[in-house]
Amino acid sequence: MDIATSFSAFHSTSDAVLDAIRKLKGKIANPRLILVYFSENYDDAFIQQSLTTEFPDAQILGCTSCQGVMTDEGYYPGEGIALWAMCDYNGAFGSAIVSTNQAPYEMARQALLKAIENGGRPGELPALILLHASPGHEEEVIKGIEDELGLSVPIIGGSAADDNVQGNWKLFTHDQRCQEGVGLCVLYPSCNISYSFHSGYASTGLSAIATKTEGRELIELNNKPAADVYQSWLGQPLSYENSIVSKSSLNPLGRIAGKVHDLPYFKLAHLLKMTPRGGIELFATVEEGEELFFMEGTKERLITRAGRVIDSAFDIGSASRELDPVGGITVYCAGCMLQVQDRMEEVAEHVNKAMHYAPFVCPFTFGEQGQFIGGENAHGNLMISAVLFHRD
Repeated sequence: MDIATSFSAFHSTSDAVLDAIRKLKGKIANPRLILVYFSENYDDAFIQQSLTTEFPDAQILGCTSCQGVMTDEGYYPGEGIALWAMCDYNGAFGSAIVSTNQAPYEMARQALLKAIENGGRPGELPALILLHASPGHEEEVIKGIEDELGLSVPIIGGSAADDNVQGNWKLFTHDQRCQEGVGLCVLYPSCNISYSFHSGYASTGLSAIATKTEGRELIELNNKPAADVYQSWLGQPLSYENSIVSKSSLNPLGRIAGKVHDLPYFKLAHLLKMTPRGGIELFATVEEGEELFFMEGTKERLITRAGRVIDSAFDIGSASRELDPVGGITVYCAGCMLQVQDRMEEVAEHVNKAMHYAPFVCPFTFGEQGQFIGGENAHGNLMISAVLFHRD
């Protein structure tokens, strides 16, 4: 078993993808799975065609990343194409995309069944599902997967992103491309895996009940306009005319996902903008009756947290703790990246050290999926998700 990565930052799609392929082929032979993370300005059709021509036997899953990408070779701001490849002759992999007018729940079920068929392991539960869907309905997507397979299969992933939240994200596999849909990969590797899902935020103790919601709009907290309550917690007014993504990045809303030794752990909801009726549009769905906590983070925590999440994956996968990782995948929130963009080289070093300098890739996404320590698969914002593949 082997894992390798490559990266290219040429502005031209053809130059970048051919350069990345050339570098990858110098490190690994006959990969069975290739993940592709790339900037919105690149031609996804050309990337798809180039990869399927060079690696006809590989399953492929591609997803756009916000303003750059990170690998074991460092943090690359701006534009670029990163490839992550796994060669595992005793394992199996299957990728698929479904993009239809059906509900996200149904698209997820169909994509899952198609991916399992492409992996050649019908009737067998995968060890892991890697999920990359367009933003907006991730909770429904997770429910579709879990209703088909049960709750035991861990899901890690990140929602497709563009550079400026303009809807320019893209997804593709070896045989399909789309802008809105559900893409995923089922993994049956021949090695042990371990995984972790965390944020770098803590509760301030302030909380309120979501008393009125509609879709992803939080309308009222404790029967008051949600925007008024949030601004009172924040201690400063916010603009109703502009995005509040940056202003709220260090103070998202948290929901208790579970507890360990009576200590709660949270899944987060990032704030997008305030609405004319005094509500707040979120990047995650909140249900009426949920208790929402005013969370707080710092740039220092965001810089060190990615490495600590990987350390946690080693702890959770204690059976694999003494084994060297072959490589890994990390998913880092685009909102967190933009908060600490001038110090992302430090983040890369923390991840490299935690990964034991094994090959890894890290896109910057508009929503993160992972499995908490209590076994709950969840969608959140401003989160970090990681999976390690351990040498058997």
